[in-house]
Order: sequence, then structure tokens, then C-alpha cells
Amino acid sequence: MRVCIPNNDRKVSRHFGKATEFAIVTIEDGKFVKGEVVPNPGRETVKVPVFVAGLGVTHVIAAGIGNPAVALLNEQGIEVYSGAMGMVDTVLERFMKGELASKKMSCAGENKCGAQHPKD
Repeated sequence: MRVCIPNNDRKVSRHFGKATEFAIVTIEDGKFVKGEVVPNPGRETVKVPVFVAGLGVTHVIAAGIGNPAVALLNEQGIEVYSGAMGMVDTVLERFMKGELASKKMSCAGENKCGAQHPKD
């Protein structure tokens, strides 16, 4: 599986589309195989969910993510876990142990994410 975690300075970004970069991690047989960092091309350049889907990911782990983005990712067969907070490596470890559950924390506009989540 390939997991995408939007982040800023190795912390899960509180808003999927505004992350500065995406950690892309390959996991096989429950173990970390490979990791890479891909810069966010920007919301103006391309739809971020389409960009992420093009990276071949199977799972997205995010803090806040809007329903339209979730729908676009789900249409591509990508499972989305929302409500994840903290450092990327800690969140990934919890995911690999099966301890990460989606909390359905989505963003429904430019100003709501900042109100729902603590500052990165």
C-alpha cells in the first residue's frame, strides 16, 4: 500500500490542500519499505486530490479534509482517514498498528479548519 500524509515541517497539516508537502510511504506486509516527500504543486496549479491520486496512493491520512476532496479520492479507490494530528512518523506508526481511526474532521471552507484544529 502507498500512504499519503499531507504535512508541514513533519507535522500532519491541519488542511489537506494547504500542506507544503506530502509524505508518500510504501508499506508491505505491515512494514515500512520506502518513503519520499513530494512538494504540493499548489491549489491553483492542479486539484490536489487529483494530483495525490496520480501518485498511486491507496490511503490518505489527514487532519482536516473537505468532503469534495474525500469524494474525489474515494472515487479513485483511495481510503481516507481524517482527524489525524501530530508528527507524521507517530501518526504513520499508529496507522501501521491499526490504531488510527477516522474522526471525520473535515473542512468546509477556508476559515473553518483554523477553528477546528489547533495551530500546526
